[in-house]
Amino acid sequence: MRSEGRFSPFGHSNTRQIRHHRQSAESLTAIDKKIKLPCIIRIVCSAETIMDEIEYAKLYQELAAILDEFNLGWVVQQVADTVEIGKVIEERSLKRKTPLLKIEDYTAKEQLLLLINAVEQATVNTSEMEDEIAYFLKVESETSPLGTKITFANSGAETAKTIEFTSSVTAPRHKQAIALKHLLEKLPSGPSNYAINSEIKSKLKSSIDPDFNTAAEQARIFDTYLFTILLKAVANEGGTIYYNNVLDDETPKYLTFRKTAGKIHGTAHPYTHAVVEFPDKPALEVHLGVKVQGRAGVLHNCNVLILYQKEANICRLLNREPRHSQVILAVKSEHSTSELQLEMAGAFIGLASDIRYEGGSYFISNSYSQPVAKLLTTARKKWEHNIFPRATNDVHRMMYSFQTIFKDFKARN
Repeated sequence: MRSEGRFSPFGHSNTRQIRHHRQSAESLTAIDKKIKLPCIIRIVCSAETIMDEIEYAKLYQELAAILDEFNLGWVVQQVADTVEIGKVIEERSLKRKTPLLKIEDYTAKEQLLLLINAVEQATVNTSEMEDEIAYFLKVESETSPLGTKITFANSGAETAKTIEFTSSVTAPRHKQAIALKHLLEKLPSGPSNYAINSEIKSKLKSSIDPDFNTAAEQARIFDTYLFTILLKAVANEGGTIYYNNVLDDETPKYLTFRKTAGKIHGTAHPYTHAVVEFPDKPALEVHLGVKVQGRAGVLHNCNVLILYQKEANICRLLNREPRHSQVILAVKSEHSTSELQLEMAGAFIGLASDIRYEGGSYFISNSYSQPVAKLLTTARKKWEHNIFPRATNDVHRMMYSFQTIFKDFKARN
């Protein structure tokens, strides 16, 4: 780890220096002690700070090893990428309107806190999303044949995965994730402890789904969670919702979504979409993971897409991709356990410049980054960060923004 290199130069020299000052202090007069003592205390505190940094680095490595043991090494890597870039500091002055920027390294304690927050994203926040999806499917199953399972599949030969979303499965996992969160919050305040590490392992094992816990799979959970919020916005605006798949017009027994963005007309699996109907208005479809043709004649990946059903039917008939002019709303999502990278916002701005949607394009993430937020705001793009169930204000603001798009759609048509 890069921070470890900063600790090694402070080996025994400081200890000898402190011992020397302590011996000298014993022979000083009372007046001399008043002069010298602050210097001695400052040196001792400096040594204690160094020891703290070493301890924080040790805690980081121990937690990283635990995560790797449970196939969560990708969480550690995302944090390492953030640490490698460093933190941006603004230097403001009364003489300058625009602050000067500089990059500083994260301290060992800050790196540990970043990793703890990343674990919370991968466990607590993900389990909350799973719980919300389970509740959504339970409500939908009461009025339709739709079950409580979701299959995630690709068009290739890769095996599809079917996940059960019921409160009996998701609630216990979330409970263990909360207990894990409380354990992790204690880490920065105490030294390395074997008993605590053993308890962290136990709680971590019970708070994740070992069969569906890679970075890409957690991103699919996030997209599905966004899908449920979007449909809640439809219901709030008086829309009727039912479900179809690409193979026939019958209501599916469970949802099937793509693992990665693909063809809206692909028939390798019975991919599911929601049909949205408002009284006396053109029907719409809601899809996860499809490609859209931009103005430049290139295809763009959309994590969540709403388009006119007429366009979707033509695409399935002619085996082509949707045109951007027939899209109501598109979402580019980024699931991350660490801070968002600026390149993500840059890529989204490029995508948004090539497409024109009635409702616009959204950049939505479960994470946050001040530089990303600043860049997207300056570019006048729609964005939402910190989208997870506990962030009720952010989630509601996003849902109400979706509702505004449906309100405008009904007024235009």
